[in-house]
Amino acid sequence: MEREMSMVWKPGKQDRRSYPRYKVKDGAYAALSPDSTIMGQIVDISKGGLCFRYIVHREQAFESVATHVFVGDNGFYLEKMPYKIIEDEQLDNGSSFSSIVMRQRRVHFSNLNPNQLAQLDYFLLNRTIGLA
Repeated sequence: MEREMSMVWKPGKQDRRSYPRYKVKDGAYAALSPDSTIMGQIVDISKGGLCFRYIVHREQAFESVATHVFVGDNGFYLEKMPYKIIEDEQLDNGSSFSSIVMRQRRVHFSNLNPNQLAQLDYFLLNRTIGLA
């Protein structure tokens, strides 16, 4: 995949990404197994991991099990992608009257098998819309 490398820098944070991040088409979600209580829209994705936002529904655990990534519009599904959590932070909801708690989670893929790597390459080539 030949796309130009772009890094997004946040003040005060060191960017340690090895791969460029791509925006995804509408309808791409990440859900964490085993019971998918943490599920949200993917912000960006790379060969090394992904970032997604989710609504906190109840007291949710932060342990790593597996990540399920799926796209609703074409039924494309990346199954049981092993990961480790890099960051999980609460987002400002913009209103002091709202009780909705939004979080953003960044995960790093680890120990992907050849089939998972091939599926991820396919996703990056066919389900992304440009550099994040």
